[in-house]
Amino acid sequence: MLQPVSRQSDLTLESEQTPPRPADVSTFAPLGVPAFRMIWIANLFANLGVWAQSVAAAWVVTSNDGGAVLVAMIQVAAALPLVLMSIVTGVIADNYDRRKVMLFGLSIEVLGGAFITLVAFLNLLSPLLLIASIFCVSIGAAITTPAWQAAVNEQVPRNLVSSAVLLNSVNYNAARAIGPAIGGLLLAAVGPAWIFLLNVICFCGLITALWRWRRAVLPKSLPPERIWEGVKAALHFVQYSSVTRLVMLRSFIFGISASAIWALLPLLAHQHPSGSASLYGYMLGGLGIGAIAGSTLVNRARQRLGSSRLISIAAMVLGLVMLTLGGLDTLWMLFPALIIGGSCWIAAVASYNSSVQILVPDWVKARALALYQTALYAGLTLGSLLWGQLADGLGVQMALLLAGALLLVSALLLLPSRLPDLDASGLVEAPEAHTENPDFDFDPARGSVMVTIEYRIDTEHLREFARAVRPLRKLRLRNGAKRWSLYRDVVDRELWQEVFLVPNWLQHLRMLDRLTLADRAIIDRVTALHGGTEPPRVRHGVSYRSSRHAQPALIPNQTEPPAETPPPARSLDSKASSLDLNHRRAKENP
Repeated sequence: MLQPVSRQSDLTLESEQTPPRPADVSTFAPLGVPAFRMIWIANLFANLGVWAQSVAAAWVVTSNDGGAVLVAMIQVAAALPLVLMSIVTGVIADNYDRRKVMLFGLSIEVLGGAFITLVAFLNLLSPLLLIASIFCVSIGAAITTPAWQAAVNEQVPRNLVSSAVLLNSVNYNAARAIGPAIGGLLLAAVGPAWIFLLNVICFCGLITALWRWRRAVLPKSLPPERIWEGVKAALHFVQYSSVTRLVMLRSFIFGISASAIWALLPLLAHQHPSGSASLYGYMLGGLGIGAIAGSTLVNRARQRLGSSRLISIAAMVLGLVMLTLGGLDTLWMLFPALIIGGSCWIAAVASYNSSVQILVPDWVKARALALYQTALYAGLTLGSLLWGQLADGLGVQMALLLAGALLLVSALLLLPSRLPDLDASGLVEAPEAHTENPDFDFDPARGSVMVTIEYRIDTEHLREFARAVRPLRKLRLRNGAKRWSLYRDVVDRELWQEVFLVPNWLQHLRMLDRLTLADRAIIDRVTALHGGTEPPRVRHGVSYRSSRHAQPALIPNQTEPPAETPPPARSLDSKASSLDLNHRRAKENP
């Protein structure tokens, strides 16, 4: 069990040598960590296979006269499982070994890829079967992605997380630059079936790297959360986490507009006078080259502009790129525009990802990343459907013009929103010691818990106290409380009671484990205003529903009497029983 961080150990953090801040770390520093380097290289080959396969898949549909809607459905099939399943797989990744979760999801992807390969070699691959198979492969990706994103901080030290996230984006976009070109060359030379086989081989290499990755896993003192309980905890966290809500909103709106460039690029290449599979690969390569070049500038741009302004400027420039793609046909103008567009894409997406990775505590990181991915891919899915339909009716170039204009307008509207600086120093875990279990027989997973904390606040400190409890309320609700209230005694006006309800005793213990240094600072700020001679008094009460010996007749909405008379409940209503006995004695002896 993790030990609580005392005030003395908190103070020693300031005197110790402070590690470099994320902004001062080299982009390539995480490659010095052997585990990260091994997985990063294996992931590069896996991404190469994915992007080579994307060229083959899009060209199979296009060459079979699938039309704009079916081409856009490739994006939908790849994104929809991530939208529908990410929150559930995020709960699993937060509660179980993330390495094992990733291995399971990747195994599903390999099996799905092997099926596509077999059908392609048998010459039975149709556009609809291909899209259905991609959907099944994406189920494995939906299982893998939250665990993959959240496992970055298990591969590198905390101060290298931002650079590691950026390097993973560089990995993805380097493969995007090279993979389509490989796919285009292989498509012309050997056909799509061999490209699908290449993808399966590359994913087998990634599974091998993850299998070899060994790291110490801290044993958990509490049982894992149930799926629905974990989903509710994540939604509750997002409700009171302004960072996560803002990232989800902005990435969803960004995804709707920016999806047009991925959904319509194969059609733009196919309809061009020089259209071919190689041209589509080169156009994707232009986006990838821009992403690689832009990744070297992201940290500097973030330092100078801040995350929010960098995202807005990147979105506006990407909107201009899409207007250029929709208005021009000359190749010497399209490729520079695609390179700039790739730089803007990585600047926006890497900033979104880094904000969640660094500004969200570890206990909910996979779920927060899953919700961010859900918002982004929901935007990409809806956008792909929208722009595919518009391209069928209005043409590919008009759809790109409309998408670019929408991206420009939305970026201008969201310009005033602000994300905090990427500083994870306050998110170091600082759990409190667990409260002792009640000394009677009870079910810790059932019945609610009421926590009451009494403060004595002098009249001259009331205004400061009112300001201090506002973040305290958000802290309690964000970490798992389902209700929070503050009461003032009507007689003793200096006595204040903080009261919050927690779903069950296990959730109460989890709340103690979830505290960070930033949370402890908020609690200490309120406690410092307490004017009593002793620390604030803390009381815990458990609902009678948690008692294993509670009488069924006491449970509300009990319509039928029990078959047998249960034994009397101990200490549940002893005071009321004694009052009834005294009342009967008074009537018998007037």
